[in-house]
Amino acid sequence: MRIRRTTKDDIGVDGVAMTLALDWTRGTRSRVDLAYLEPGASLPRHPAGADQTFLVIGGEGLVAGDDDVAHPVRAGDAVEWVRGEQHTSWATTAMQVLIVQRTPEG
Repeated sequence: MRIRRTTKDDIGVDGVAMTLALDWTRGTRSRVDLAYLEPGASLPRHPAGADQTFLVIGGEGLVAGDDDVAHPVRAGDAVEWVRGEQHTSWATTAMQVLIVQRTPEG
C-alpha cells in the first residue's frame, strides 16, 4: 500500500487549483486530476488533449463544447469531450471536479 499526500497546485488561472491524482507518464494510459474552482473562476477555452470526462463532485457551474453553448452542471453530472474538441468550464459556486483523460490503446 502507498499513501500519497496531495496538494492543490496553482495552474496560473485565477481561482483554479489542481491536484494530480494519477499520472499517465508512469506507464498508464490515463490521467486523473482533481480541480478546485472558486465561484466565478473558469478554465479558458482549449482543445481536449485526450478524450476527457469532467465529473462534478461538488458545487455547480457551466460547461460548453465546440458549439460554445453553455450548459449547467452540478454535483453528480459527468461531461465528456473527445480529443480535439474545444471546451470551457466555469464555476457559479465553489466547484470540485474530477477530470479523467484517457488515450486510446495502441
